[in-house]
Amino acid sequence: MNTEDIKTKEEWIVTYFDKMVWPKITNLDRMIDQGFIEEALTLSLCYIEAIAKFNPPFNSQKYNSQKTFISTIYKYSDFEASFSKVSRIFLHRTGRDPLDKNAKGGKAICRYEEINAALLEKYGRENDHHKEMDKDGVIQYLKTKLSSCDWENLKTNLDSYSYAAVLYAMGRTSAVHEMGFETALDKGEPVFERNTQGDDIYYSGDILCFSKEIILSTLKNVHQNLRSKCLAEAKWPGELIDGNISQ
Repeated sequence: MNTEDIKTKEEWIVTYFDKMVWPKITNLDRMIDQGFIEEALTLSLCYIEAIAKFNPPFNSQKYNSQKTFISTIYKYSDFEASFSKVSRIFLHRTGRDPLDKNAKGGKAICRYEEINAALLEKYGRENDHHKEMDKDGVIQYLKTKLSSCDWENLKTNLDSYSYAAVLYAMGRTSAVHEMGFETALDKGEPVFERNTQGDDIYYSGDILCFSKEIILSTLKNVHQNLRSKCLAEAKWPGELIDGNISQ
């Protein structure tokens, strides 16, 4: 790509982020002020995925929506430490053994039952986000508990049970296809608010809750960080996100 082409592309990148995307993001704050909180947060999660996939002239590339969403949050939200934690309860509820051909949803996890038991032994039955570890921490712990395992399988699949994956499944997907987030409203927790300790991500019983602040901040950080990266490399977001193309 010559200098003139690069300059033209950079101008289009600025137009996309500043004129097309940013007004939509700022409108979300107004929606929340007007009481349309769940609708605004649904759009926020959809926008994260949409921004990451943007790659004109819209060729035939196929994207894995969940992987795109998770990868984008890890790399561009500034909250990877929080969102890369593996949720024991989400793994327990949605994981499955590779030999269980009738199980619905979830990635097949090698030695699934033993991993569930080992994590239960470490964390106990009370779900506590302060105790949970990221993928690398979980794998290192499991290596002390399991005599053998397909560690590559585990490394490949554990991100599907991360907090980012919970937000995708129980937030973005549920809101779009089932018209509602999974929330802890019936348990007395304020929906989309920080808990009494001021945490943005926390458990209420077996439900992982996300404040509106963390969701909106995630979107805004993704927008700003991807904008900077796209301009630095003269690439569209869809050219930057790793691991987002279905195999």
